[in-house]
Amino acid sequence: MKFKRSGKISNEEFLTITKLKYQRAIKNATPLFAWFSLTEDCNLHCRYCFADAHFCIKRTQPKDELETDQVFTILDNVARAGTVAIQFAGGEPSLRRDLVEIVEHAVNNNIFVALNTNGTLIKADTVRRLAKAGLSQVKVSVDGFKKNHDWNRGKGNFDKAINALKLFRDNGIPSVYLIMTLSNVNYDDLEPLIELTAELGIRFIMVEFLPVGHSEGLIKWGLNKEQRRKAQRLLLKYQKERGMDDIQFENRYIVSEQENTKILLADPHSDCDFYNFGVGCITGIYSYMITAQGRVATGCLIQEEVGNSNLLERNLRDIWNEGDLFKKLRNREKLKGKCGQCVYRYVCGGCRRSAFIQTGDFMGPDPNCWVEESTLSSCCSGN
Repeated sequence: MKFKRSGKISNEEFLTITKLKYQRAIKNATPLFAWFSLTEDCNLHCRYCFADAHFCIKRTQPKDELETDQVFTILDNVARAGTVAIQFAGGEPSLRRDLVEIVEHAVNNNIFVALNTNGTLIKADTVRRLAKAGLSQVKVSVDGFKKNHDWNRGKGNFDKAINALKLFRDNGIPSVYLIMTLSNVNYDDLEPLIELTAELGIRFIMVEFLPVGHSEGLIKWGLNKEQRRKAQRLLLKYQKERGMDDIQFENRYIVSEQENTKILLADPHSDCDFYNFGVGCITGIYSYMITAQGRVATGCLIQEEVGNSNLLERNLRDIWNEGDLFKKLRNREKLKGKCGQCVYRYVCGGCRRSAFIQTGDFMGPDPNCWVEESTLSSCCSGN
């Protein structure tokens, strides 16, 4: 098929090309990115917590939590399988006394290391040690300004989180993000919080609230479709102004409005690896989760374990290639409902987390998608 660089690309052409590119991409699916839950314990009891973390005032290491040497073994394992970046999270990972040593071991495996933290336990000395160990990126959770953040995470914790961001910024961590969980409760804080990150000289990430974990069933806190559309359009505007590194968000639906992006996706001659072809939801294609017990799961919000996936007993490479759940997620011919009919199913695929959490089916339709079928009659136009 000859690639058209001008005029309209029909739905049929777009689907044909992107399906072929997607099939090429999943043939080389690689576990590039890991979310590693170092502990299920946390010093806070946040309303939004998707991990359903265990609140603890005085911590004693759970019997089933990984020892330091076991973490090292797992890091060696995933590095051999091709993992290039790990996000250490929890629970609250800074509760672990061996966090600096864990970061250093990952870095020695040539892994890019990021840290997700609530920021409340962070001290300047710890930050300096993490920087020396090679920590490349940190994300501190800030869910709105003081009223909304402290409603979610507890009184006084907004100030602690902002202080942690400044400590990371000022003590040698190359990439510092404020990460906001956007909900119907804190929606009006979105743009002012983006502006605050510019004032602080740090970066911004938005993830969307989903009713799981501590907030299971609380659908009323979720965004409606119009809020979601407006938020993504706003974030895209800021991303164009400040760059993709400075402003990040879950942007799978907005592809329907990005004409230049759609034309690139429909170029049959371009490469199909992670860096050159967007598959949308990367769960099971390029990303996975490691639980606090050392088993492989699908993702940070879908802590559904893959069968026979203990990383202390099996190679990640085998788990990745043989896991039935991973195979299922990669097969977009099995998508159901609106997602299964959508012209963007090979470059978006809907959010599998959202589908599973709200419908109980990994391959079900994504209830959060705001793209209407009526907008899909003509896919994209060239310049």
